Amino acid sequence: MPAGTAKASSALMVTMPSDREIVLTRVFHAPRHLVFEALTKPEHLLHWFGPHSCPLVACEVDLRIGGAWRYILRGPDGKDMGMRGVYREITPYDRLISTESFDDYPGESLNTVTLTEEAGKTTLTSGVLYQSKEQRDAVIRSGMEQGAGETYDRLAEHLNTLATPQSREHELAITRVFDAPRELVFECWTQPEHLRHWQGAPRGFTVTSYESDIRPGGFFRICMRSPEGVDSWLQGGYREIVKPERLVFTHSWLDASRKPAGKPTLVTITLIERGGKTELTLRQSGFTSVESRDGHKVGWSSALDVLADYLAESEGEAARAIVVTRLFDAPRTLVFDAFTDSKHVGNWWGPRGFTITTQAMDVRVGGVWLFVMHGPDGVDYPNKITYLEIMKPERLVYDHGDAGAQGYFRTTVTFAEEGLKTRITMRLLFQSVEERERVVKKYNAIEGANQTLDRLSEQLEKMQELIASRVFDAPREMVFHAWTEAERLKRWWGPKGFTNPVCEVDARPGGAIRIHMRGPDGNVYPMTGVFQEIVPPERLVFTSSALDEKGEPLFELLNTVTFADQGGKTKLTLHAMVSKVKPEAAQHLAGMDEGWNMSLDRLTEEVKA
Repeated sequence: MPAGTAKASSALMVTMPSDREIVLTRVFHAPRHLVFEALTKPEHLLHWFGPHSCPLVACEVDLRIGGAWRYILRGPDGKDMGMRGVYREITPYDRLISTESFDDYPGESLNTVTLTEEAGKTTLTSGVLYQSKEQRDAVIRSGMEQGAGETYDRLAEHLNTLATPQSREHELAITRVFDAPRELVFECWTQPEHLRHWQGAPRGFTVTSYESDIRPGGFFRICMRSPEGVDSWLQGGYREIVKPERLVFTHSWLDASRKPAGKPTLVTITLIERGGKTELTLRQSGFTSVESRDGHKVGWSSALDVLADYLAESEGEAARAIVVTRLFDAPRTLVFDAFTDSKHVGNWWGPRGFTITTQAMDVRVGGVWLFVMHGPDGVDYPNKITYLEIMKPERLVYDHGDAGAQGYFRTTVTFAEEGLKTRITMRLLFQSVEERERVVKKYNAIEGANQTLDRLSEQLEKMQELIASRVFDAPREMVFHAWTEAERLKRWWGPKGFTNPVCEVDARPGGAIRIHMRGPDGNVYPMTGVFQEIVPPERLVFTSSALDEKGEPLFELLNTVTFADQGGKTKLTLHAMVSKVKPEAAQHLAGMDEGWNMSLDRLTEEVKA
């Protein structure tokens, strides 16, 4: 903290608990999250940091562990003074630790700032540890106490502009400590498999409709029915999601026509770990009246009671559950199809060495999948799955076996997008802790589940890869030219019934391919590509990409086509590898095998002509 010549503020307490320390303490009439933001964001720091005689004129903040900060203050003589440091620890809204040094003075200090909140006020404690007693004493003689006092007075004034008396009066703040780990509490606000158990609804209310897209920029829309049968609709938009620390979203009640009934409020959820427990602070701002704020306080308090009950139940369930998770390099819809399409699931279900025979598979709520698992030891294991929830492509819930029978468990599978990849989480909940332990010990269930996901990963690779071979009754040169001459290519490219009104081919390494396929329904499907390798008449390597409505690639195929002479005939082998897949491309990939085979059928007719 820079020195100054102003009189120290009586609100600042300065102590020296050891020969090398100074501790500054000040109470601010503002919530903790605002104080933390004022300490860490340049747009706030420029308004208050430094005494009036030596204000901050420039600053840079890289707020991450290992990130650097740098401040430039300007003295009354017009000269600039530089400060710098590196963040060692960052616990949002709770604690900051960083180094601090000045450009023109030797030595470095270690600064620890802690924030505690009570009744809407925040106590800031800043402990500064110097390298020696001499360094500490020199700072005291420089007038640090007076400069720090004025600096904190300026911070208090700035915080008052952020939280005016009216805004504080109309802001709701609730703090609750849950006996559950922070990651689980965060998931209860962001994962459908948890949200459906409490949904933020007060006790006695039921949620009759719910839809969401939980991501920054996403939305939620809920209908809550009161015990008296009255429906209330609300919606909101997610502004910020920082796992597992912070969630910010808007909150709007809807009128009878399901349009916003007034201005939205802003809800901020912060989570801080407290020795295995979780301190949750809910803030809601933007209320138009104290009455509205107090009504929401009653509702949220009841909803948090419901959440506490669910967390207690979840912690009890944890001992009965097996949970496995895996990140797959495949779009979510494709991974979901691998679970629900009989032609895929039989290729990967079960640990290594097992195969399955499906007797019936009816993938709908209440539908049943009957199958037999054949073990490597020759033993057959009849299985029955009953589908309870199907939310494509987000969630599957099914019973494995019959409730009450030995070996029964309920499985919840969630499919979460992470960029262009998909993370699945499988949660197997057994009837008792003893039953879980029996399955783990007797059948090595955890290892078996991981082997099953290994096989799923291999199957997903195959679902994004095509290898096709065909022998044509035509010389190799003719078949090769049918791929590289536009007039010939346009006559066979695409599935049966498609035409190609645009077909442009620049058959050279680096040359472009541009084709517009028109379907029987009149819709046009554009694609582009680039030749990477051309070896007449033996080999072609080129990329191809289907385009969306904006002309952006949905995915990219790397196609390798080889042409082998077989006594005047030609054996063609096509190897297509998928990459850079967007989630909405899954429907295109699902028909890739059939599309290519129909195209090769048309090529057969072309080279006969």
